[in-house]
Formats: sequence, structure tokens, C-alpha cells
Amino acid sequence: MRLNPKLFDLGNEVEPVDVQEFDGRKIEVFMMGPFPQVQEEFINKGKFAVWSSVDGTNYRLFIEDGYYNELKPLYTSAVNKIWVDFWDACERISKKMSRNVILPVTLVALGGCIGFSFLKDIGVYLMIAVVVIAFGAMMFCNRLTKKKIYDENQASVELIKKALGGSKQFDDILERQKTYMDNYYDSLYPDEEEEEMENPEVLEAEEVKELEEPSVSEEEKVVEEEEKHE
Repeated sequence: MRLNPKLFDLGNEVEPVDVQEFDGRKIEVFMMGPFPQVQEEFINKGKFAVWSSVDGTNYRLFIEDGYYNELKPLYTSAVNKIWVDFWDACERISKKMSRNVILPVTLVALGGCIGFSFLKDIGVYLMIAVVVIAFGAMMFCNRLTKKKIYDENQASVELIKKALGGSKQFDDILERQKTYMDNYYDSLYPDEEEEEMENPEVLEAEEVKELEEPSVSEEEKVVEEEEKHE
């Protein structure tokens, strides 16, 4: 599975801090420190660890230095293998859905539109009907694919809990992760916090904005949780 392929060649510049090999696959772990452009780009997106691969066999993992030292248990060979297996499963699900559903639906819809184009007035309505049905089928397949990937993700999280020693250890690590990220951003943007404290109107405006904004959907929450554990 291809993951952030543009980052992969950066690993040629320095030696990895860890190399993990299993099932014919290879993971090289790098600190983000030697790559400030990578650190700035992804830390600003809330990502302290970024995977890269161009072939689904060789992987390179770039992690913020302090984050790695604080959360090493999340990046052992056993845990990384679970994530690699998860991505392989995602790719299999996507390919199967594309091959067995999306491609046939597309071909049938295209053939129907071409055939109906030779009819007179009714042909236009039939073409519209075919497009609507095909679009509905695509939407259904997309939702089904997301559901299957979500189920695979949940199964992977359960395997990670076992690899870490149980739910309590897993929750403790998540708490350490949250604390580290909060402290990191607090130290990264100290002036902004001071400005908010000195200007209560700014803080009040932000609170009002939060109340007015719609809540995050469940699907978005799932995606955010997946990114945090990468």
C-alpha cells in the first residue's frame, strides 16, 4: 500500500534508529529532527508519526524525537506489524470492491448510456435513470467499504491492546500520548496562550465560535483516532 510516497526517499539521507523485518517486509524508523520540513508540515496537522511506503513491502516511519522516546511501546515490531497487516487488509478490501462492484457497475452504466443514446426522447430519461442508479450503487459501495475498513481497524486496535499487555496499559499509553501532545503544543505556541489570557474578548469569541460550529461526525472521529495511532 502506498503511504506518503514523497517522503520515502528522505530516508536515504540518514541512518534509521531502528530496523524491523518480518514476513518479507521491512520497517525503518527515523526521527523527524533531521527533517525539519517534514516535522513542521505534519506537526501542524497534529501528526507526530508519519508512515511512508512506495511498494507496500518497504516502509519508513518518521517520528518526532521526544514523542518516540515517550511512546516507544507504540512502535515496537509487534505493534507495527499489526498496522502493516491492517493496511494490507484495507488494500484487499478496496481492490475487491473495485474489481467486483465498482468496475462492473461503471461498465454497465456506460454501456447503457451508449445504448440509450440511440433512442429518441425516452433515451435521455433512461440515461438519467442509469446514471442515478449507478451513482447510488457507488455510494452504497463506498459506505460498505468504509464499514469493512472500520471493522478491520477495531480488530487491529484489540490486537494492539493485547500486544501492549491489556486495556489498562493501552489506556495509560493513550493518556501519555495526549499529555505529551498537549505539552508540546503549549510550549510551541506560548505567546498565543498569553495573548488569550490578556485579551478575554478573544477567548470569549472563540468559545462562541465553538458553540456555533457543528459537531464532528462519527466517521471523522474514527479517522482522527486512526491518525493518532499511526
